[in-house]
Amino acid sequence: MSEDLSGQNVFPYFYNFVAPDTSTTEIKLPSSCSRISIGAQSKALFVCRNNATDGGTIPTHKGFVPSSNYLTLQIGKGLERTSSIFIASQSGNADVSVILEET
Repeated sequence: MSEDLSGQNVFPYFYNFVAPDTSTTEIKLPSSCSRISIGAQSKALFVCRNNATDGGTIPTHKGFVPSSNYLTLQIGKGLERTSSIFIASQSGNADVSVILEET
């Protein structure tokens, strides 16, 4: 099930949710968000966008976040801007922390 953060307009914005084991969760981003940080204390995560769908399988092309770390991504602008990003736990449910920023 997607996590809709598109209505947030005060930054930084902190959000936590549980990502299920090996299926993707869509994070819908606010239009003014220009950077996102993603991490989990006790689980490694996959992060993807290309060919990902909410609740779908993890696509071949993905990034990873080791446990107890954050991955920070700059969000494109204009025509290159994505409206969402997808997160999945590598094994077992993960308590995910998301930080949205406007830079």
